[in-house]
Amino acid sequence: MLKITATGNLTNDVELKLNEETGKPYAILRIASDRRYLNRNGVRPTDFVSIKVRGRLAERCAAYAVKGCKLTAVGDFETIIFAEDPTRQPGFLIKATEVEFLSPGLADEAAQAANANREAADSGVDGQAA
Repeated sequence: MLKITATGNLTNDVELKLNEETGKPYAILRIASDRRYLNRNGVRPTDFVSIKVRGRLAERCAAYAVKGCKLTAVGDFETIIFAEDPTRQPGFLIKATEVEFLSPGLADEAAQAANANREAADSGVDGQAA
């Protein structure tokens, strides 16, 4: 088993999906992280990493992780081969068993916004001030 850890900023909001065969939730997170050096052109290269989370971990990520938040994921390394397009280069993703949110302020804001939206929906209010 190869265990890998990646830290970066979430590039988009988390979209929770359901596995058609099992009915269990999953999500694909994509993080970006700048390298520590500048290349020959004076630009700091950015690496993008895909992370797959499943079950309760996927639900937790969908509830608390928002675009721009910093997180660390730990899990197994999986190579992806695109059988439908042999010209496409193989890639990889992390099948995460652990995710740690490193931007607690953003997670708190997302949770508060979700609660406010839920309360407004429950009370029949559209969130507009009178």
